[in-house]
Amino acid sequence: MKKLNIILFVLGLIILNSSCSDDFGDMNVPSDAVTEVEPKFFFNTMEQEVFANYQRNVNLYPDLYSQYWANTVSGFPSPRYEYVDGWIGNQWKEHYTRHLRRALAIQNMYGEDPVYTDAIAIKEIWMCYWWSRMTDTYGDIPYFGAGTGDAVAYTSQQDIYTDLFKRLDVAINSITGGEEQYKYDDGYDLIYDGDASQWRKFGNSLRLRLAMRISNVDASKAQAEAQAAVNGPGGLLTSNADVAKVPMWNKGWYDYLHQMAWNWNNIRMSKTFSNYVYNQSSAGEDPRTPIWFAYQVDGEPTSKEDAGFTKYEGIENGYNLVPPKSDENFATINLKGGYIDFVGDGVEDAMYCPVMFYAEVLFLQSEAALRGWISGDANALYQEGIQASMEYVGVDASAASDYIAGLPQLTGANEASLKQLITQKWVADFPNGVEGWADFRRTDYPDITLPKDGVSGSSSVASGTWVKRVRYPDNEHLQNEANMPSAQNSLETDRMDIRVWWDTADTKTKGGDGLMNSNL
Repeated sequence: MKKLNIILFVLGLIILNSSCSDDFGDMNVPSDAVTEVEPKFFFNTMEQEVFANYQRNVNLYPDLYSQYWANTVSGFPSPRYEYVDGWIGNQWKEHYTRHLRRALAIQNMYGEDPVYTDAIAIKEIWMCYWWSRMTDTYGDIPYFGAGTGDAVAYTSQQDIYTDLFKRLDVAINSITGGEEQYKYDDGYDLIYDGDASQWRKFGNSLRLRLAMRISNVDASKAQAEAQAAVNGPGGLLTSNADVAKVPMWNKGWYDYLHQMAWNWNNIRMSKTFSNYVYNQSSAGEDPRTPIWFAYQVDGEPTSKEDAGFTKYEGIENGYNLVPPKSDENFATINLKGGYIDFVGDGVEDAMYCPVMFYAEVLFLQSEAALRGWISGDANALYQEGIQASMEYVGVDASAASDYIAGLPQLTGANEASLKQLITQKWVADFPNGVEGWADFRRTDYPDITLPKDGVSGSSSVASGTWVKRVRYPDNEHLQNEANMPSAQNSLETDRMDIRVWWDTADTKTKGGDGLMNSNL
């Protein structure tokens, strides 16, 4: 993979920074020069963007806001809801200058060739995933016409979602699976190795995720899209073998969770997460916990018993001055048992960054059934989601069965059932902080704490409220304020407590029972 990255970097520079648009340019191109590049070279690096710059783009923001993790470095501003342009601002730049341009290069070079029909459809599905991440982070963003080098007007998140559903529908239905089709194979497609049928499953499952995302803001559209996803050609992800995840070379410089937790000691298990793995089932500790977490003792992963603890303890989120020895006294990611992937297969390079678990797809179906939008038993699907997560992590069958038997059942289409469903979905989605934060914003479940030392006075989030989006980068304010939404086109009004389009309720409106009154 190291050699491949070097090749792709050079090829990317050739394609993205050169053109031959006139006779003079053509005369200066050597006869043996590369003027077109196979799509798989671009697509490979587009997939690697999932973990590129992970600490600044994800771990310091969605991972902390989902409260899977808490920060253990004093003075870090993002846990107290401050914006740091040199951190999360990179996500914007990388999207518009790297993977969007690669996607457009594939489209421009091969979009009219029928041999590349499946390749174009797969590229579209992947870009719909990326566009959804971008708009869910910021809200309205440049969308239509973006990537051409010209400043374009911002598109509303509602219009972006409408277009993403259309693009997914076209892509899913255009996949042929034909033998003559160009494939992202030979290891270049890091997720499904060019298997178009697998990409179609992922496309339908992504459509279902986005359908449920808009459940509170446009129920009729959400229902229609959920039904289209479930009934789409090829179906949804159907087993743990279908999990969408991007592998990483564990000896390379990838700042994924092993770097933050072990090499830098920047993060530890959140107290919110540690509470939930102990307070859900009458069976006690969630059996996934000792596979997910360990204590760091003399640089080695150590069980709670051997480290002298009675449980896996998490640290509270949002300290300004972190307590001494927090890296020793709180649980961290367990580097054994599959190395971040938690499959326990012992493969040396089995480090992965998750995109979509099979368990998530079962929880999405459970919620759709709870709302009466699709057929199926919501409680059964909820339990199947937990079981799928247990099996994926490698939990002993009897331990999984005992834990699930001790969990509350879903007792009909009510707010308490939804809270229980989303809470278990949030647990099963660990360590995918992007999804954990999105579900909290959409449903206001599970119960997440405010920063321990309060919302920073330098943030643009009102005291006592949660961060709901990331503000636009400094460069956008310097160069493109004219195209921004009128209510956010200044540094003063571009606040991080403004809810995105599909986030319809304020967490503060929960009743004394801890339930919202707006999700169902």
